[in-house]
Amino acid sequence: MYNLRMNENINPIKRLGLYAADRLTAKMAGLLFRAQREGTTGLNAHLEVLSENNNNSGRVVGLKICIPEECEKSARGYVCIGDMNTAAYWLQHSLPVVVMVYEHENDRILWEEITTETLEVSGKRWEVVVPYDNEYGTIEAAEKISNLACTSPHLAKLALDKAWIELIYEGREVFLELDEWINQPNSRGSLRLCVNGSDGGIYQWPFQTSPDMPHVLRLPSLFPWASMRIDEEFYREKSLHEPAPEELAPYVIEAGEIARFRFRLSLNELGRAFLLTEPYICRGHFPDTGHSAGYGAEYESGLKFLLYNNHK
Repeated sequence: MYNLRMNENINPIKRLGLYAADRLTAKMAGLLFRAQREGTTGLNAHLEVLSENNNNSGRVVGLKICIPEECEKSARGYVCIGDMNTAAYWLQHSLPVVVMVYEHENDRILWEEITTETLEVSGKRWEVVVPYDNEYGTIEAAEKISNLACTSPHLAKLALDKAWIELIYEGREVFLELDEWINQPNSRGSLRLCVNGSDGGIYQWPFQTSPDMPHVLRLPSLFPWASMRIDEEFYREKSLHEPAPEELAPYVIEAGEIARFRFRLSLNELGRAFLLTEPYICRGHFPDTGHSAGYGAEYESGLKFLLYNNHK
């Protein structure tokens, strides 16, 4: 049972949502509800998946429970919105994460899984639509949630960057601009991913890095799927000296303080391999075997084969 003292400042309606999730879960075979103290990432409960004999399986699903007042409405469902730091945390979480919306007027809960397929990125924010017809508390919901996959945080990192990987694969130019205060060890790095748009514009997505190391040394962990080289044409226009192509040197250090870099990104072996394996690893889509010649008339005339075809 949810302990009200765990978070006394919680919105009263959201507290009712936690009670409702607990009550509905108690009616669903194979799931146990575990409330927890809400942290900065917003996960305020867990679902534990039980094995077939109702023993603990060690598999857990993270829950974020919202109320309609925290969301926008669309024709398809409630639109939950947040910042990119939370989206990255959830997608790289070792647990699958589910967002729930408690309709207190109807006393029902709607839900949706957080994945790269359901989550849409718009500028500096993310949004996910929780469909009006995806109701929690049903047999179908229990089966789907019980089968949610736990994802490696490293694989989730690649899935989060899938949009960039695909842009490069499609032949678009993607650049990384980096500015760093080289004499201020506690200063964060300022990064911008830039894409040349089909309309001639340049689109930028800014973010920051932790100051615990020189920022160029962090790039392999930030972009494990990319090979980087300096943008030679840009450097020739901006630099007083031309670095060797294999160097990742700044094109200028302004006032002896701010190092400015510009790199051109391409896919390395990991990036190309991810595009090949992602449909199966992340979404369970089987590759097309290309086999269409049949399996033999006698084998296909068997009852098992006929029943299978009739129920597909």
